[in-house]
Amino acid sequence: MVRIKKEYLILALLFLLVLGTRLFFVLQEERFDYDAYNALRQVEHIKETGVPLFKDSLSYSGRTFITPPFFYYLLAAFSFFLPLVLVAKLIPSIAFSALIIVIYLIAKHMTKNRTAAFIAAFFSGFVPIIYTTLNQVSVYSLSLLLIFLLSYTFLRIEQKGFAVLSIILTVALLLTHTSVFILLISFLVYFLILRLGKQKLNTKEVEVTLFLFFLALWFNLLLYKKAFFLHGIRFIWQNIPAPLLSSYFQEISFLGVIYAVGIIPLLLGVYAVYHTLFKTRNRAASLYISFAIVSFLMLWFKLIPFKTGLLFLSINLILLSAYSLKIILVSIAKTKIPRLSGIIAGLFIILFVITTLTPFITTIKTEIPSLQDIGALEWVKNNTEQDAVVLGRVEEGFLINYIAKRKNVADSNFLFINNINQRYNDVNKLFTLRLKSEAVRLINKYDIDYLLLSTKSIEEYNINKLFYAEEDCFELVYDKDALIYEFMGCTIE
Repeated sequence: MVRIKKEYLILALLFLLVLGTRLFFVLQEERFDYDAYNALRQVEHIKETGVPLFKDSLSYSGRTFITPPFFYYLLAAFSFFLPLVLVAKLIPSIAFSALIIVIYLIAKHMTKNRTAAFIAAFFSGFVPIIYTTLNQVSVYSLSLLLIFLLSYTFLRIEQKGFAVLSIILTVALLLTHTSVFILLISFLVYFLILRLGKQKLNTKEVEVTLFLFFLALWFNLLLYKKAFFLHGIRFIWQNIPAPLLSSYFQEISFLGVIYAVGIIPLLLGVYAVYHTLFKTRNRAASLYISFAIVSFLMLWFKLIPFKTGLLFLSINLILLSAYSLKIILVSIAKTKIPRLSGIIAGLFIILFVITTLTPFITTIKTEIPSLQDIGALEWVKNNTEQDAVVLGRVEEGFLINYIAKRKNVADSNFLFINNINQRYNDVNKLFTLRLKSEAVRLINKYDIDYLLLSTKSIEEYNINKLFYAEEDCFELVYDKDALIYEFMGCTIE
């Protein structure tokens, strides 16, 4: 009979605990957040045609769409055996849960202390920022897993097979998401920290890093060169409309980091930074200090979306917290009461749970479309022409494409869209305008056939009807909490 090591058993139980917690929340609701419906369309298109949806006739009433496709192919593969809705909830949950195994391996390698590694793995499984991804079909579920697995192979680059594995993981990352650059830049900062600390650079680490960096640069230039030439420097910010930049790229604050990661990992992580830079010079810890610095600076200079940056920063602080925990637990073990170290380890877990409970409860409340809005779009699908253009909020664009199978005016993928600020402002105006002549001008400009006033729009704009929708130009064709107006095609002289 094969005996399972206690270490593996505990890790497996922790994985199941994290997975069970995520599934408990995500399986209570069949709906997803608004952006997830774009991922579902990509998966369905891959299943039907074998290729991603590069030319989308519905988004912006027709546009080019470019994204690394590996995550969508993975979902498509599983959706041949399971319902797509279940796959879209199950696979990201498994990937986020598997992250704790990678965190354990990294922390164990860095600290040589299993207890500290287990605590860090527990932290990573229940850190509040991770649960902002509930009801999303989040590509970060896979990219985070691959990125930290790549960092682990980098730590062991001198061992047989790990250099090849790092190349394979990088290729997988390039086909998944552009966030691989955050790690590759972190490698360069790591070399700088080593040099400043007068430590010798590992030749193999430098060679592999340079190869991976130029490979990633070459691949992304091929993939996004047209977007870069079209948008220029705005490409870095994904061509996001100016009014939305403040919500996508928020100011980082100390309280925001506490809310995302918890006070315990934050304090332990900060102490690890101090101890590593000024006392021990631990190479593995230096890598994750570099990763944390790059994540923080990108947040500070608003080079990555706020939640994305907090995801990376929180996991790095958790890894560094393992280093601090090891110092504390080893120090206690050398005292006259060595068993006290187990009590202290349990105390850290309890304090983490208590201090993150409120943020955890808050973050699991994700924004999803109401049943009334979905019902309205199903009516559109069954009662309108296939080439009809439907106006909704920008956030509802993908929902219109997926549920109603109709063209939208705008959605939250802004690449390759000219004059995005003007279009975004026009869409918002059409919910608040009172002057019919201006509204009709904009409706004719974008060839709009139907206008959806969803329950969310009614709440957001604090209205209960479209003020300019008079009977000579508009007909109210749907009125069940959400409203749908048909534009009758009139013109205003």
